[in-house]
Amino acid sequence: MPNRPNRSILQIVSGFKPTIDGMGDFARRLGTALWQRSNLRSHFVVYRTPSKPFDSGEIHPNTFSYSAEPSASALIEEVDRLLRLEKFDCVLLHYGPYGYSRTGEPLEFVREMVEIAADTRMLVFFHELYASGMPWQRAFWTNRQQRESVDQLLSNASVAFSSNAKYMQRLEAMNKAGCELIKIPIFSNIGEPEALQPLKQRSRQMVIFGQLVTRNRLYREHRRVLENICRILRIEKVVDVGSGRSPDLPAALAGAEVRSTGWMDEDHLSELMADSIAGVVGYWPDVWEKSGIIAAYQAHALVPIVVELEPRNIPAPPYLPYVLAESISSFVSRDGSTTDAGMQQIADAAHAYYMRHQSVQRCADVIMGCTTVDA
Repeated sequence: MPNRPNRSILQIVSGFKPTIDGMGDFARRLGTALWQRSNLRSHFVVYRTPSKPFDSGEIHPNTFSYSAEPSASALIEEVDRLLRLEKFDCVLLHYGPYGYSRTGEPLEFVREMVEIAADTRMLVFFHELYASGMPWQRAFWTNRQQRESVDQLLSNASVAFSSNAKYMQRLEAMNKAGCELIKIPIFSNIGEPEALQPLKQRSRQMVIFGQLVTRNRLYREHRRVLENICRILRIEKVVDVGSGRSPDLPAALAGAEVRSTGWMDEDHLSELMADSIAGVVGYWPDVWEKSGIIAAYQAHALVPIVVELEPRNIPAPPYLPYVLAESISSFVSRDGSTTDAGMQQIADAAHAYYMRHQSVQRCADVIMGCTTVDA
């Protein structure tokens, strides 16, 4: 469909830069791609106001505004104000049950979104669906409300997106209203470098990136696995990246120095990844498509390595653009190490898969095609 002038989309997000917020970072990069590829301008309505100011010039011509306070009523007031000022092609809600309720009780917020959907074409990207847990855990008691929230959004959205097969199966089972469902794997929130050096020209270093609680588990519960990876890949330095410092962070892993950087901004983290040969993350193989960290490793043509945090009796997808840590020994050559050529083949395959199926450009094109009824 040919581009029309003055087209715009209203994106609703839980947080925004400079706050660390996965949905906000995803929406921001998506907004840039929508503008560059289709001249579709985004205005971001942010649920939680950051503690530090953000330069609007960084996302020009896209714009943003904040809810007066982090509440459903305040957010709907801001959305209503914007809808009176401008005719948006649609509203894109980036949803997760804890994004708009720190206690995991999003139903009040969702009911306000349903009101918006009554008069405006609404798209929903389900970044998360609902949590579950044992009776002594809060997630057990909020599960019903979270399921009802997903059900209400599905019943009122024009199109719904999610990132992985597991979530899509759950949405299909709940989709009584026949909402159009589209799978879009998560892209890299760290960027997608155009020029990438081959692994043999990079530093012999490995990145371990993720939330502090996950990195804690890796060093505490899976240290031998990490050491085995370092030996096989002949790693000389391990770079621990993320807010906070793990109390179990070792000084070295199999002779490789371990350095902690703390939080890094996107540009510097991208530079680090582009000069590394491998990246490790603690995750679950069956839902890998919702990991922005795995996507970042793929986008930077690293050897992406997943350490399964705990066994799950769920079959993995038929194709995985990463290496499971438990199977990395299968890549060992006769001399006991992984050849550079073999590693490069893995990195190239992961990067090629990313560019075909996961890139921000692909995501923008798919969402662009859903913004209007006649798209």
